[in-house]
Amino acid sequence: MAPSLIPKKPRERIKTDRRDALKLVRSLKSEDLTPIYVPEPEDEAFRDLYRTREAAMKDLKEAKYQLKALLLLNNIRNEGTANCSKKHLRWLTELILPHPAQ
Repeated sequence: MAPSLIPKKPRERIKTDRRDALKLVRSLKSEDLTPIYVPEPEDEAFRDLYRTREAAMKDLKEAKYQLKALLLLNNIRNEGTANCSKKHLRWLTELILPHPAQ
């Protein structure tokens, strides 16, 4: 049971083990508490993989926006239609920007 889901009255500020135990017993008896799922290591590994993939996809999208902004700032237009095709990537590798620092 998640401790944050245990119902508590506003005037019950004093915390003792005895009161907590009695409150838990009453709540369990009246079925006010809901059980929580503790994830297995496999579940956590999948969640970590998913979060990492989402972060990588977000970073990729931001990098694409930055590249487009740099090209627009230098008034360089892409003649192709797709932004991440092989033809477009080849065009980017052959592109020479006006200043060496760019």
